[in-house]
Amino acid sequence: MNNKQFQSFLHKIGSLNYSQLKQLRHSTDTQISSNIVGQAISDREEAISVCPHCDSRKLNRWGMTKQGIQRFRCKSCSKTFNALSGTPLYRMRHPEKWAKYTELMWNGVSLRAAAKELDINLRTSFRWRHVFLKKPNSPECERLIGIIEADETFIPESFKGRKVTSRKPRKRGGGNTDKVPVLMALDRAGDISHKVLERDTQSELKAVLKPIIAPGSVLCTDGNLSYKGIAKDLGVDHKRLIAMDKKRVIDGIYHIQTLNNYMMRWKSWLVRFHGVGTGYLENYLSWFRFMEQHVPHQEKDWIKAAL
Repeated sequence: MNNKQFQSFLHKIGSLNYSQLKQLRHSTDTQISSNIVGQAISDREEAISVCPHCDSRKLNRWGMTKQGIQRFRCKSCSKTFNALSGTPLYRMRHPEKWAKYTELMWNGVSLRAAAKELDINLRTSFRWRHVFLKKPNSPECERLIGIIEADETFIPESFKGRKVTSRKPRKRGGGNTDKVPVLMALDRAGDISHKVLERDTQSELKAVLKPIIAPGSVLCTDGNLSYKGIAKDLGVDHKRLIAMDKKRVIDGIYHIQTLNNYMMRWKSWLVRFHGVGTGYLENYLSWFRFMEQHVPHQEKDWIKAAL
């Protein structure tokens, strides 16, 4: 319905009787509640109180965009913006397909399958995936508290998605022997931190763990000697689970089994993508973490996170 038709419809509302108005309201409420994207944008519109350009609180509503999104004008700097300004969804087209796309992401559908399902370009499918991953990838947990499990895992290095690589050619049948280290850490409250490392060294491990381990915590690791020095420098208690000693649990509560199970689930989930480019690996870590922390899965969670 174009704007002229809509205005004509509005003028006819005054001729409706009370029963018809109730039916119209019920139908409208149903449509609004089922529109996940529209509802999320509407909630954001109501929450806007500061200009993103100058932080002024002197705002005026300034009409609507063609998509029906509220625009604002700042009285201090005279700049205009809308509810999506400054978010990953700004200037993204086809909002009617966003909720379905996030549903496909919950199910781990491939880029090509998602593009075919929604009748969009493969390049658009790729861009949307990483747009929806920007917010889940940005907020890392500030602190891990209490009993903390930390360990590294290794993923084959991949230049998938790159046209030019600096890697030397491999011989056929030689396999991929280069591995990328990934440090993961979690606490018993469910907070998770991860980082793709350049090298698996004590200095890199310490640089990641030092800002996030709260004082008084207990660090549980495998027998890697690097963690012994890190725990000493951070002044936290350290429990080493050494495979040669066949110790999997100390004092009934100190172990790294929760983290190992998390790693196994992540790697099993990662198989469906038939290899992930190392440059995008952090996004896939954040993707899986976001889904693990939002159960049961709801499309509106992803839309709200993107906003």
